[in-house]
Amino acid sequence: MRQSNGRLSWTNLSAIVTRGAVCIYCGCSDDLVAHHKLPRRYGGLDVLENLEPVCRSCHPAVEREAVERAKLVWERPEWRDRPRRPRQRPVLRRPY
Repeated sequence: MRQSNGRLSWTNLSAIVTRGAVCIYCGCSDDLVAHHKLPRRYGGLDVLENLEPVCRSCHPAVEREAVERAKLVWERPEWRDRPRRPRQRPVLRRPY
């Protein structure tokens, strides 16, 4: 899990984001979760600036939208510069 410079745990960050908040999409205040605006798999960090309160019923749709937005700006790293090593066959060793 990526952490902010302040080293707040995910539990603390989630509590800060959802305490006394309402869902930014439907406005309800029940069963909130902290949603990453930029998903972690696309480089989003666990920082307050990247989190927003969303209810669990809105979260799947919000997550799909966030992933689609992230795909538009995310650039896949190029691995062609790295030389490929041939795979070595595993060696079975006798236990005695």
